Amino acid sequence: MLRLAEIMARRCEIAQEISGIQSMRKGVLNATYKKVAHKNGEVAVKGPYYVLSRKGAGGKTVSQSIPAAETPRVQQEVDNYKRFRKLSDEFVAICEKVSVFNGAAEDECKKN
Repeated sequence: MLRLAEIMARRCEIAQEISGIQSMRKGVLNATYKKVAHKNGEVAVKGPYYVLSRKGAGGKTVSQSIPAAETPRVQQEVDNYKRFRKLSDEFVAICEKVSVFNGAAEDECKKN
């Protein structure tokens, strides 16, 4: 079992990592293509068009068109959200470990 000081140190690291995330978005960024039929029977594929999809209120899917020039930034924000979720889950797990110590832990983050 990890010592309390090690657990608290990781807790502080996670808090610092979370505070370093400046922007985030829920969802998935997808590239879509459209097939366009011409009068002569040829089919052309146009795109990519970028769409950010996420679950909205009531569980309904909400989609937002994203200009191609903004896709690197939006993808980074989506990645930041995934990172935030992973860190917050780890933070909860660590706080549960701290509770095993019956609240005897001092908040080491405030000392540093």
